[in-house]
Amino acid sequence: GAYEIEPEIASGEVPLKVWVEYPEYGEALVEAFAAAHPGIRVEVTTVSKVDAVSKMALDGEAGTGADVYFTNFTDLANAIESGVAAPLGEYADEIASRVGDAFAGVVSRDGELYGVPVSTESIALFYNKTLLQQLTGSTEPATTWEQIRELAATYNDPRENRWTIRWLSGQLYYAYPVLSSLGWHLGTDKGDPGLDAPALAAGLEYYGALRDLWPVNSADATWDSIEMEFAKGQTPYAITGPWSIGDFTAAAAENGFEYGVTTLPSAQGGGDAATLAGLGVGVVSGYSEYPGAARVFAAFLASDEAAAALYRTTGGIPALTRLNAQAIPGLADDPHANGVLAQAERSDLVADVSDALWTVGNNLVAGVWDGVLDPATAQQQAVAGYADLTGLGE
Repeated sequence: GAYEIEPEIASGEVPLKVWVEYPEYGEALVEAFAAAHPGIRVEVTTVSKVDAVSKMALDGEAGTGADVYFTNFTDLANAIESGVAAPLGEYADEIASRVGDAFAGVVSRDGELYGVPVSTESIALFYNKTLLQQLTGSTEPATTWEQIRELAATYNDPRENRWTIRWLSGQLYYAYPVLSSLGWHLGTDKGDPGLDAPALAAGLEYYGALRDLWPVNSADATWDSIEMEFAKGQTPYAITGPWSIGDFTAAAAENGFEYGVTTLPSAQGGGDAATLAGLGVGVVSGYSEYPGAARVFAAFLASDEAAAALYRTTGGIPALTRLNAQAIPGLADDPHANGVLAQAERSDLVADVSDALWTVGNNLVAGVWDGVLDPATAQQQAVAGYADLTGLGE
């Protein structure tokens, strides 16, 4: 079932061109690939995932693009439509068995696999075990917002800028776990994301009431005010993602506290809190002159060796099934990464999201959080704004 590597690539006469976001990962990936395919030269260039598809559209046609590149799964639809993504062909089943049906499903179109799920990320609940032990007598984190409210009643102190929990309260991405716990999930139809759903109204009502826990305007709920205060060891809870693990680990060592990562709290009486998961994917260029070699390299991205290179160099969480992930050195014993993985398993993967949704969704959430709009009015404005921005209102 393997593809033949073109003679020019196999001999090392011509390099296989690969774009990666992180140079250290690229170097480790090339080293691991060379062990399995000696003699092949891989030329690595640093290109951000968010820029890769638009850059490929220009460079691919000019003949200067990559053979394999990395992008976000939300950009894959555009890559397919513009011809800068090629199907993985015979490797589809092998890759799907490694990453699982959920991840494979969102990178598939019309029965073809167009991307290799490489890394996954989700926001989760970060909690200060040391501080919780002092405050509650237990290191166990809250599982409901009501439990957090109970602690906030005695711990919050506006004069000291001391709050029980912090997060980017004016963004839909961070409000989504609360809204999903109360039954609202983003619609998979790009034309109707469900902004007028009754479940969203109930979720917004509950979300607005959480301001009592952190009575700070959304504009002042900045990234620095979240990460820096948690890093000081004086904030019991923060909602953030795996990108904070390195900074928090260093801060915990410096400031003498232990922290954990777990699933996000649910609303009392609600279901599990789902997040909107991210997924980084490897893609074979539709412009590649060496599709055989490119597919071989892309399939390698789902291997244990490639996953180990990702985790070792960037701390990224491989997009493998949990069973397969246990084979990655260090990952099975990493409580922080496994906390993110646990939340990622509860996540919604919505591949085709319009940029307009984030614009109106953030306005929707911030308006309710800041008390400027009631949920019903906020929803009406969001529906109208989404229609205007996407042309659906014409």
